[in-house]
Amino acid sequence: MAVLVSVKAAITFPSSPSTFDGAVSSVLDHLQERVGLRLWMLARVSGGRAVVLGVRDRWYGIATGAVLEWDELPCRAVADSRTPMVAPATAGLSAFAVGPRQRRRVGAHAAVPIVDPEGDLFGCLCGMDPEPQPALAGELPTLELIGRLLATVLAQELEREELERRVERAELEALTDPLTGVGNRRAWDHIFDAEEARCRRYGSPASLVSVDLDELKLVNDDRGHAAGDALLRRAAQVIEATKRASDVVARLGGDEFGVLAVECDETAAAALAERIRQAFLGAGIRASVGHATRQPGIGLAGAWEEADAAMYARKRRSARR
Repeated sequence: MAVLVSVKAAITFPSSPSTFDGAVSSVLDHLQERVGLRLWMLARVSGGRAVVLGVRDRWYGIATGAVLEWDELPCRAVADSRTPMVAPATAGLSAFAVGPRQRRRVGAHAAVPIVDPEGDLFGCLCGMDPEPQPALAGELPTLELIGRLLATVLAQELEREELERRVERAELEALTDPLTGVGNRRAWDHIFDAEEARCRRYGSPASLVSVDLDELKLVNDDRGHAAGDALLRRAAQVIEATKRASDVVARLGGDEFGVLAVECDETAAAALAERIRQAFLGAGIRASVGHATRQPGIGLAGAWEEADAAMYARKRRSARR
């Protein structure tokens, strides 16, 4: 109980729209002052990579937003139960040996896994120092308590964010493309910006799929605009029937559609894009499909440019056949 009182007195968990951000910042400040390791960070783990959501670093040159290989970090060995959560001196521990998978010198290390509401690994609160730190041995109870507090804040905030997503999708009903019934450009821009903010806050993965119909102009010219409109409606139905329940579809203008896939890494995005391609083939509709996954350095805006470029590259290859 004494540990609980001292930690709560030292760390302020703010109540704001970005409570988790504030909690992480307060925790990192507290740990750097109390424990003194030269690096403390909170990283989100996704797809074999660790996205740094917050950091206090006086040695390793790691900045907020950095993307690190999860296997490079000694936190991975802690998460896999191959090494203790607190190692005041790492000499003799294979997980901390400097080699191809561990390029940073680590003389002392502390790591506490942070789990999400489903019990899955969200990320890791990690401390490192290039030199041994004997005083670190007594900090495990405090670190475990902080980890549980962060997990509690995270669970509450993720629940609120999911409710906000549902509200956003309900609002889309008033922002639909009248021809196809999917979201319009205004709806797309609104959801796009909101999801980018979430990705930055939590390091969440997200992907985009760009779809362009190959024969709309030909159908309009040969069979009239009524046939072209029917083609657009069928295309929207194909995408809606193929996407995941959490994904957002919008008609962005003319014969172009976009899919925003939330909590979707590159592997899942490639599978989604391929399902959409196959669904169009099955429906007898010629369409070009490209996809890309958000990276912290370029955000969703950069990912959309990549997805669009991939789609047009496929369209050019299709035209040469």
